Amino acid sequence: MKKKLTSIKGLEDECKMDSSSMIDMVFQLILFFMVSSRMLTNQIDPRVELPVATNARPPEEAAGRIVLHVYDDGTFGKDNKEPLPDMAAVTEYVTQRKEKVDAGTTPKVLLRGDKRSIVKFSKQAVKASGDAGVSTIIFSAFPAAKKG
Repeated sequence: MKKKLTSIKGLEDECKMDSSSMIDMVFQLILFFMVSSRMLTNQIDPRVELPVATNARPPEEAAGRIVLHVYDDGTFGKDNKEPLPDMAAVTEYVTQRKEKVDAGTTPKVLLRGDKRSIVKFSKQAVKASGDAGVSTIIFSAFPAAKKG
């Protein structure tokens, strides 16, 4: 009986797992996903309170977005929260950003309108975008909570 116990103890001492290769594999997987994934960062302005819509969903494609903020007082802002003084500045901003969009990608204006602003201001932003040659507009909204 004693002989069996010592042989079992001997096996426990010899069975050790080398986890260094497993750690290397985890770091390689992390690196792979960091390199292969595309980070989507939209500059949002906390002063803009988005409206809630029942059919809101995230846009499928992120490439070519030009972020434009519409504030409740009728002023406009760039994606870096810098104000745009008038409609000519909005058109110029959209034109400049459109020129930076990669060839083969459709430029789209992501309109982040405050829920307290009136529709007239969003229409002005859409007209300025059209004057700049961008005809695709994405309206930002939060999805409504599902009942049930």
